[in-house]
Amino acid sequence: MPSDSSSKQQTWSRRKLLAAIGTGAAGLMLGGSASFERTASAAAPLPSAAGPRLNVKDYGAKGGGLVFENDAPAIQAAINAAGSSRFGGTVYVPPGRYIIDAPLFLYSNVRLIGDGPVSSVIKSNRSSMVMVQGAKLKHSSVERLGFEGSGSLTGRNDLQTEKAIALTECEQAIVRDCAFQAVANGVWLTGCRETTVVGCSFIRLYSSESLYEGYGIVAEAGEKLGLVDNRFQQLDKPCIYVSGGCSHSTIAGNTAEACKESLITVTSPLKACSHLRIEGNTVTSTGLAAGEKSCRHGIVLRHYCTDNVIADNRIAGASAAGIWLEGDGAAEAERPKSNLIAGNRIVDSPKGIALLNSDANTVSGNDVRRTKVGIELDTSGEKGGSVCRDNVITGNTVFRCTEAGIRLATQRCEANAVFGNGGSANGEALADAGKGTIRSGF
Repeated sequence: MPSDSSSKQQTWSRRKLLAAIGTGAAGLMLGGSASFERTASAAAPLPSAAGPRLNVKDYGAKGGGLVFENDAPAIQAAINAAGSSRFGGTVYVPPGRYIIDAPLFLYSNVRLIGDGPVSSVIKSNRSSMVMVQGAKLKHSSVERLGFEGSGSLTGRNDLQTEKAIALTECEQAIVRDCAFQAVANGVWLTGCRETTVVGCSFIRLYSSESLYEGYGIVAEAGEKLGLVDNRFQQLDKPCIYVSGGCSHSTIAGNTAEACKESLITVTSPLKACSHLRIEGNTVTSTGLAAGEKSCRHGIVLRHYCTDNVIADNRIAGASAAGIWLEGDGAAEAERPKSNLIAGNRIVDSPKGIALLNSDANTVSGNDVRRTKVGIELDTSGEKGGSVCRDNVITGNTVFRCTEAGIRLATQRCEANAVFGNGGSANGEALADAGKGTIRSGF
């Protein structure tokens, strides 16, 4: 971007640049050896096939879909039998529609598997119920099943809301090739490790004003999770919501269509959400009518989020911004810091990439087109945390941004580095109201 003649030219040394962008970003930009290779292959392995294979119909399940039938005791009896085996076992749910009015409890080394999410469906007949739950189990899975909720919402602001699957402090568990619809929440993970949700679909989940209803996948305080290759359609709340210091996890290959909020929201006000790889996800505007938007934001990092990678995502038609990082204007520590945003393509949204109250993040190699502002640094609030500083904006291409390709919106954008970017047909190449902006590297 060309320099403003009224601004003093400053230069960062190699050492200062490396300190600002952090080791992860530096390795990618300067070393040339880092790669965004899909890490889904590191997902938890499927539980062992050892142990008996038990058919729920042999335990009395009907699967007839009649409201007065309750298949929960029969399915639970089969799960109990598999769980009591030395090596666990597989509980098979053949084609049918299974009505339950009590939760199903999983055990370690048990696979609960259907004949496909359209053929084998478990439906709740009780509001505010967790349909399948497990606590402190290992090597278990839920596969090839469809889940439907009771059709009712509570509106309550507590955790006593409907969930299709809830796993707490589990290890090496898998939810795979399942479908969720007409339920308040899909999959809820709390304190899990090496647990994977893969190949699932979440369609038209029920939502209310409650903070605890309407999510596809929620991951709280876990690590080494894999949220991979899932599809979300017509959700009102964030499709994937990560919080509570979740770390060292992969969120990759997911797709959102016609959703109101974000595909991915990461937020954690107290403990950092860190070392997340958010890559290869897609927000698509295909099939939307003229004027309709695909989501509010594609990807959001809010509050205490550090050392995460947001790479190679494709976001089209967001109503606010493709990628949005925002810190707390009143708390200097609770802000996105040292994150890498690289190789993303964002089109047709008011803002491409926006950083508010964020420090030492690197925005590099992104392609932003047909926005009002391609990349924006700004602040919100009036207190000590209302500052945006030491960010590096380099190697990006911005095209047809009607107001500015890159904009530093206020003097509280301090000591940021903006250099080596390109593009054309922008209202302004660089609109810089910041303080001490660095315009050249080394």
